[in-house]
Amino acid sequence: MQYFIHTFQMQNKPPVKRPILGFLLLFLAICNRAEGQSNALYGPLGVKSELAKAGVWNTPSFDFTHDFEAYKQFSNIKGLFFKGLDYNGKQTKVFCWYGVPNGLSKGEKRPAVVLVHGGGGTAFPEWIKEWTDRGYIAIAVALEGQVPGEKMEHTSGEKLWPGHEFYGPRRIGFFEDVVIKKLQDQWFYHAVADVMLATSLLKSFPEVDVESIGISGISWGGILTNVITGIDDRYAFAIPVYGCGFLHETPHYSHLLRLLSKEQQQFYLQNWEPSLYIPLQEQPTLFVNGTNDFHFTMNSFTKTYLASKNEKYLYVEHNMKHGHSPGREPEEIYAFADYVIKKGERFLKPKFKRLKRNNELVYGVDGKVMEAVLYTNSDTADWGRDNYIWQQISMRFSDSKKIISATLPKNAQAYFVNIIDSKGHIYSSPTRLVKKI
Repeated sequence: MQYFIHTFQMQNKPPVKRPILGFLLLFLAICNRAEGQSNALYGPLGVKSELAKAGVWNTPSFDFTHDFEAYKQFSNIKGLFFKGLDYNGKQTKVFCWYGVPNGLSKGEKRPAVVLVHGGGGTAFPEWIKEWTDRGYIAIAVALEGQVPGEKMEHTSGEKLWPGHEFYGPRRIGFFEDVVIKKLQDQWFYHAVADVMLATSLLKSFPEVDVESIGISGISWGGILTNVITGIDDRYAFAIPVYGCGFLHETPHYSHLLRLLSKEQQQFYLQNWEPSLYIPLQEQPTLFVNGTNDFHFTMNSFTKTYLASKNEKYLYVEHNMKHGHSPGREPEEIYAFADYVIKKGERFLKPKFKRLKRNNELVYGVDGKVMEAVLYTNSDTADWGRDNYIWQQISMRFSDSKKIISATLPKNAQAYFVNIIDSKGHIYSSPTRLVKKI
């Protein structure tokens, strides 16, 4: 049986160059608005224009607060509120935890990171502590009008974080408020704006190195990170965890998308789908995920990585759990930030070379590697979490240790490689598909 290699393809058509893409988006946005359509096409250019008019690149007014001292957990962290965008015609405020490394001297500047939580999450002080312990200033933004406290049961039966008087919108399902509400009142628009305003606030603090601000988001925060970095070039690095683009091709989100009206589906696909924004990113990016994540499956995750045109790397953990705690645990996240900001140890990439006729799979490595593992699966029919299992195969090293190889099982449908260095850091290749002919 002969084989050929098929990589994930974004589209059948060649990619549109950025200036042409921008002109087309602007032209279509003007046409749609002129026709008064409720599902106007904004796209990245139009969204960026609306956010600019709203002032998200300006420093918001803010106040530190001592109201939540019982919940901050660590002495180097404090709470603050900044002024958000108006929602339904009323003023909003956004709560954040803000932390600096212990021992920060007066006049000293440090790199910083903006932390973007996912669904069911909030601004977590322990997430900030992970970064301040490594020398970074950090700000974690509460994106649904929350303040610190214990979750309480809502009238809907959900357990929600406590809110405050000047709250903004909450996320409702998978973009269920699009079309129903105008763009400026949609949760995703406010979440994007809140993160960008938090970045503008960070840049105003004298202790922050304004050229060394990164961003990392988990789950929905990863989705937001991919969108924000497509329209905001102020970030030195990005680390989206789980969250990716091409959500309409995952089993979970494609189902949720079909529950929306046709007009809502169109609005999402034309205005908020992260794959519209990913090719516009410029900062170095580490994409993080697990092999069998329920929300963000490897087909869409891989296409997201391939759509990115900037310096990029992968960390794919076998059976990584989904959540805010496991999403901030990998040491590779912090090593990547150090690689970009502090000129730390170079990140590696296993590079596909060839698949021989005898099913011998060959990769090249560009650094000192202690271990290499091939992951394969034999069922990618729908990319459902429970319908495919990744098998692990130890790879062989050549004498030079610059080449690794393994025999690809004849029933393999997809595979990727992890290489591990002397510090135990994992570096992944993109997933490749195998099609039999």
